[in-house]
Amino acid sequence: MKLKQLSKSTSLKGKRILVRVDWNVPLPANASSGKARKITRTIPFLRELQKRGATVLIMTHLGRPKGREMKYSTKGLARAVKAYTDLPVEYLNVDLSTSGGAKAFKTDVDTLKPKSIVCLENVRFQPGEVQNDAKLAKRYADAADLYINDAFASCHRAHASVVGIGKSVPTYAGPGLVAEVTALHKLLQKPRKPYYAFIGGAKLSTKLPVIEQLLKIADKVFIGGAMAHPFFVAQKYGVGKSLMEPDGVKIAKKLLKNKKIVVPTDVIVGPKIAAGVTVRRAAVNGVKKTERIGDIGTETVMEWVDELNHAETIVWNGPFGVTELPAFSHGSLVIAKALAIRSKGRPYVVVGGGDTLPVVAKTGMDDLYDFVSTGGGAMLEFISKKGKLPGFVPLLKK
Repeated sequence: MKLKQLSKSTSLKGKRILVRVDWNVPLPANASSGKARKITRTIPFLRELQKRGATVLIMTHLGRPKGREMKYSTKGLARAVKAYTDLPVEYLNVDLSTSGGAKAFKTDVDTLKPKSIVCLENVRFQPGEVQNDAKLAKRYADAADLYINDAFASCHRAHASVVGIGKSVPTYAGPGLVAEVTALHKLLQKPRKPYYAFIGGAKLSTKLPVIEQLLKIADKVFIGGAMAHPFFVAQKYGVGKSLMEPDGVKIAKKLLKNKKIVVPTDVIVGPKIAAGVTVRRAAVNGVKKTERIGDIGTETVMEWVDELNHAETIVWNGPFGVTELPAFSHGSLVIAKALAIRSKGRPYVVVGGGDTLPVVAKTGMDDLYDFVSTGGGAMLEFISKKGKLPGFVPLLKK
């Protein structure tokens, strides 16, 4: 896949550039959370654009607001980014719901000093963003000279700020997006064998498309987290009071027919999923009716670590337990550390997903992985759709 990129020799002096990023992180986005990676990865590029004389207009969504819910305003986000990264970013309120608002936006941009960096108001505050409204996209484009998409994590969405703007203004892929595409393509195009995929999370149905695609190209697919519970039930094992997706059992029964599927052999259980509870290890056929599953067990961890030591290509998306609680985080942390140790050698290791990033950060080994993707749903859809995401369409070289 060849994406259009901005040339280093292109003069940007006096140019106004819309840069779509994915700064959709919970506030405060501290470094230890792992979530801040979405922000810190974009900072060098934004500084470069400023240094080259551009006025930078940052676009991002934040949460899933219904209308202009101010708790999702990017005003606080801009303040946090400025304090945490020292990037001189200011906030610019934008309301493009009317022609008057569009005119005011263009006037505000025209009056910005050269090399200014401003974070525009949450793109999802604008009516028509999610529907990819052409009029909204044109109002953004009319205030800019260029558009750069550096938000891989949003490229699975056909929204106005992702795909619409490129119809009216020269459009390019940012370096972060290009890095994601380059790294993830290695998982699809002739990956070295054995190829193992580790998939965790809560709902089996949401990750079924990526599991089905991985079963075509990977040698083994390891399933953990609450999405493994339907597999236990499908084998007529009880899961007590654990989180369980009822519709997942039918899916699990079908998937278990494929010998590539690997599920946990033991789990960590407790009377409830909470801090300070007494936990125990149980075989998957030994969970009591009053217990809840919170993590994969020690036997499973040892088996999976031994397995991954033989792999040449590894992808991991989604934790295997309730990693916010220490008692239920060991499985994910041990696997995360084992994957880090396997990286930077012959094996190629990619990890990603919004809930995976905090686990990676906790290991203190996040710089060892071959690649850490900041795309959660986008990473999964990239794999399941063989790299064809709507956000790439305006960026493709003709």
